Amino acid sequence: MSPFFGTIPYRFHNHMTLLLPTAIGALFLAIVAVAFYLRRRGIHAKCSACGAASSFGYSRQAESDASDIVRLCLTCLIAKLNEDYRVHTKRALVIEPAADLPCYVFQPQSKWPDPRFTHDLTELLDSVVDPCRHCGAHANFLWVTSNGLTPSTFPQILAEGPSKTILQWGNEKPISVCASCCLTLIRRAIESRSLTFLEVCGPRSEDGIILPMAY
Repeated sequence: MSPFFGTIPYRFHNHMTLLLPTAIGALFLAIVAVAFYLRRRGIHAKCSACGAASSFGYSRQAESDASDIVRLCLTCLIAKLNEDYRVHTKRALVIEPAADLPCYVFQPQSKWPDPRFTHDLTELLDSVVDPCRHCGAHANFLWVTSNGLTPSTFPQILAEGPSKTILQWGNEKPISVCASCCLTLIRRAIESRSLTFLEVCGPRSEDGIILPMAY
């Protein structure tokens, strides 16, 4: 074999080794910049429902156009999400809201082309059991806390799946909860951490995952 061709894998490996940290760093800076912009933009925003100060945007589905995102206060946001969660008859893994990720949205399982991710998510959702751990009502949501989830670790969840990431970062075993208790946990996390989100949307029509993210 030619010495030139023999060096290609080595050179490619070194090239990728240099590029990967750069790409992750660029993603982290982009997320931080967006989060800073959103905080500045939201200072004077008003809730479209009640006129109170607004720190949230609500949409019907993730990655909506800006014109389709409605500004809401936390109380009105939870009221809208209550409608979405209450009528959702499928299942969803719900990762607790976390800081510095500008969106908190539902992503349907069918969106993810990687079979490893969908297989991992299906196995987790199969562990949902009735009744709700907190109140005894029907449970179709699986709640997990978000310790270790940051802008720099977020891409790992999509690449490796929840079981090898969020469930290995010091979080307790996921618990099955009903729609009402799930929203109580979401609101508690938002209030205790003073979180704001550019876009929030509830579950829709199929199994999926609700998570803090950037896109």
